[in-house]
Amino acid sequence: MVAQLVSDIMRKVPATLPSSASLKDAVRAMKETKANGIIVVEKDGKVSGILSSWDVIQVIVPDYLEEDRHLSAFESGDTFAARIIELANEPISSFMTKVVHTVHPEDSLMRAATILSESQIRQLPVVHSDGTLAGYLNRTDMKLAIADILGV
Repeated sequence: MVAQLVSDIMRKVPATLPSSASLKDAVRAMKETKANGIIVVEKDGKVSGILSSWDVIQVIVPDYLEEDRHLSAFESGDTFAARIIELANEPISSFMTKVVHTVHPEDSLMRAATILSESQIRQLPVVHSDGTLAGYLNRTDMKLAIADILGV
């Protein structure tokens, strides 16, 4: 059977954390699950954000380097580690992506592909009609569905 709906390919056990989790908690979860992102879910099971490895990298770079990247050449070698240690206990709510694109299990794969493409995102939480998390899919899942259709 060829996958046609989000429910056909979604992962049902995504890596999740509450928004109160720390940067250290998030990096640990990403490492343990071999994921580049964590879906942020509150006690009611509703998605409140998403934290990607890109969000983590962005928060590590101080604002003054964002404004003038040339200054990074003058930073000492220990600046990277010092910045990470400084932010280790910071709650992910302060730097997670709060506007999250989602799909429903009964949505078509074309809808999911369109959202991934237009938004240039890598991960897409799948939610029930009440906003609670049902699963997620990412670009790799879409690639595997394409491979299945092509018979490769």
